[in-house]
Amino acid sequence: MYNRSPWPQTINDAAERIIAIMNDKERIKVSSIPEGKLQKLRFSLGRYLYSDLGLLEGNDALIKACAISEHGIFESHFFQKDADSASDVILEAIWNRLTRHTIAT
Repeated sequence: MYNRSPWPQTINDAAERIIAIMNDKERIKVSSIPEGKLQKLRFSLGRYLYSDLGLLEGNDALIKACAISEHGIFESHFFQKDADSASDVILEAIWNRLTRHTIAT
């Protein structure tokens, strides 16, 4: 599959990349979701993360960063192939950035 730019290797870079391609309506929609309901995004934005960030295509650096963030350095090696958990971590990072931005403006 053709990748238009290198995959991000950090959670911050991944969140920034996705936010940069979202329009205002999408940003407002995501930021208005209560934190406890973020799983609602798994089958829409979450699935997009798989392809755009390479979660199923070999972006091991980003998956490892998400595993460390979620499980700590010692347990992370058990979750280094878990694209679903990585997607959840990135969705939360996107939501956190958007809600902070919404509150600040």
